[in-house]
Formats: sequence, C-alpha cells, structure tokens
Amino acid sequence: MPGSQVSVGSGRPAALFDFDGTLIQGDSLLGLLGFTLRRHPACAGNLLLLAAASPLFVAGRLSRAGLKERALQVLKHVPPSGRDDFFAEFASQWLTPRILPKGRQQIDWHREQGHRLILVSASVDLYLRPLAAHLRFDQLVCTLATLDPSPRLVSENCRGEEKVRRLLAEPATRSLSWSECWAYGDTLSDVPLLQRCGHPVAVRPRPGLRRHAARMGWETREW
Repeated sequence: MPGSQVSVGSGRPAALFDFDGTLIQGDSLLGLLGFTLRRHPACAGNLLLLAAASPLFVAGRLSRAGLKERALQVLKHVPPSGRDDFFAEFASQWLTPRILPKGRQQIDWHREQGHRLILVSASVDLYLRPLAAHLRFDQLVCTLATLDPSPRLVSENCRGEEKVRRLLAEPATRSLSWSECWAYGDTLSDVPLLQRCGHPVAVRPRPGLRRHAARMGWETREW
C-alpha cells in the first residue's frame, strides 16, 4: 500500500474514512482482545489487569491512550516470529467480515471517481495496515504502536484534533483541496475532521454527532 510519503497533487479530492463505528460495527480493539485470548489463552492475566484499570479511565485518572497501551499488553503473548501472520489473520477473519456493505460500496464509488482514499483512525497500525491494504486505501493515518521491547504507543492517539494535525503534517495530504474532500465519521470526536472537509457525512451517528450534524446541515447516512 502506498505510504504517506507519496506525493499528491493539491487539486485531487480525497475521501477520508473513520474506521470503528463508521466502516465496521463495534470496536476493533475489543475484537483484538477476544481474538488474542482465543489464540493465546495465557493473555487472560493481562485482561484482568486491563479490567482493573478501567475504573481509573472512567474516573478520568487514566487517559484513553494509557488505557489503549494497557490493552495492547495482551500482545506480549504473540510470538515475534508469528506477528505478521497473526495481524493478517485478525484483519481477514475478524475485521473484513464486519465491514459494512454500504461502507464498502462508498469506498468503491470514491475509487471510481478517482478520489484519494485515506483511512483515518484512532486504532493502531499493527492490524490496520493489512486491512487498509485489503480495502485498497491509498493512505493510512492512525495511532502507531510497537511491540518491542514491550507493547506501547509511539505516536499520539489519533483521535479528534490529532487526526487533522497528522493529516496536515504529512506531505501527501497537507496540500489537499479540503473544500472538495469528503469525510465520514460516527462520533463527536470526528467533528474536527468532518468540519474541515467540504462534504462531511455523519454515518450511523451517535446522538451527540446526530444533533451536531442536524445543526450544521450535514448529510447523515444510515448504512
């Protein structure tokens, strides 16, 4: 899949898709936890520690990024030699079957129009890379993680304003013709990205985004 270093003309419109809740139902990280547990039952102890940390997140004493890092600790149990296959199988067996059909159709429509396809997600690159390649996205902008020497994030959590900041920082997207771009999201955290584009679309929006989209006159789709 072409990386973010690929140059792009400033006049080419792009279609920017959020992932969790927009292209799939549910949360991909939760799916990863269950998938890992089935493949590597020894990670159950890490899941118990994650559950113990959840009240700290609810109380505002643990950041969303901190909770995500604790969730990624289950990946300690995936042997280094099998990581690529593990994430490819998770993408093909768990993520791909959950792609919403109308979401896939919309991706195909934008490709037919010659638009640049960009997946912009707070989920991590470890499993989004094979998924983005399968869906033939031109570019992936997401939260970056590493497993060595232990699982941790190596970028800011790509959520809210951070999505826009990352897009503006990357050579392939900083010169986009934003007024001609499309953006798809499902929660209020997607508003910074949606409002930057000339064609914002609230997809199966949660109540907060539904109200905001109605006030702004944005298109809403129920795929």
